[in-house]
Amino acid sequence: MKRYIAGLACAATAVLGAPVLASTAHAQAADPITALKGQLKNGQGVTYVDTMKTQGVPKNTIAGHRKGELQFSTSGISASDHTTELRFEEGALEFSTREEDGDATEEQKKLSKLFAGLAEPERVVRVNKKAYLSGGAFGQFLPQDKPWLGYPGDTLGVTGSLGQLVNAAEPSTLKALLANATVKKPAAYAGKITFGELQKVSPWFRASGDGRKLSGEQAKVAINWKLFLNADRLPARLATSYTEFSSGPTWTVDTRYTNWGSKVTIDAPPADQVATTRELQAGFEADTPIPLLTVK
Repeated sequence: MKRYIAGLACAATAVLGAPVLASTAHAQAADPITALKGQLKNGQGVTYVDTMKTQGVPKNTIAGHRKGELQFSTSGISASDHTTELRFEEGALEFSTREEDGDATEEQKKLSKLFAGLAEPERVVRVNKKAYLSGGAFGQFLPQDKPWLGYPGDTLGVTGSLGQLVNAAEPSTLKALLANATVKKPAAYAGKITFGELQKVSPWFRASGDGRKLSGEQAKVAINWKLFLNADRLPARLATSYTEFSSGPTWTVDTRYTNWGSKVTIDAPPADQVATTRELQAGFEADTPIPLLTVK
């Protein structure tokens, strides 16, 4: 299953062309890491919105939004719930379903449906390092009475790598950003961080890539970032950009954090509404397995 999500995410990326100054002297003097750790209380959290877009391609471009909330425990992010909606240029999701000598095979038709599903909202709930997916690419293949797919691991979903890869609400990630910042102002920081560096410190980044290992070249990809803090020295806005392939477009994500300290409760879906990967496989029929799917 991990292999499948990674494969579909990579294919989607190829199709898409991607990938306030503080008000008081006390706030200005506060350490952002300390301020963030002060938010780490059970049942407390923050909401966020990602705005994604590509730059540098004349067509097959994509724009979208990911809206969600994060729930904290005393050690960090304990759960998350987000929904991703993508907007495609006309024809960007066209997938050939014709063979040279006849009609499309069942496998080709189902691949076409998978790609078309990328245009549907995808919701991902993560609790205790387990993920539950609803809608999106897999939605139409789930049993009618089970709208959720239980994923055997931690993932941000099929569209996970298209949203914000850098999570400034993670203490370990914020620490890594500030340690290498090249611009340090009272309420604004900027710098670069590589995929490889994020892979080491960020559970969020690892989940965005379905936990797969990075190649040597991928580990060197640099993300340019700018972080702006609010009056309480907490992340208010994070803007990032990177180009994963030398000939590819630049992928940019602008994240806004709001409602720090709000009450957040995120629970896993009811067990009787969660399908297994084997049930998803059954939706493709036994004689026509999901391409690249490995059921574990």
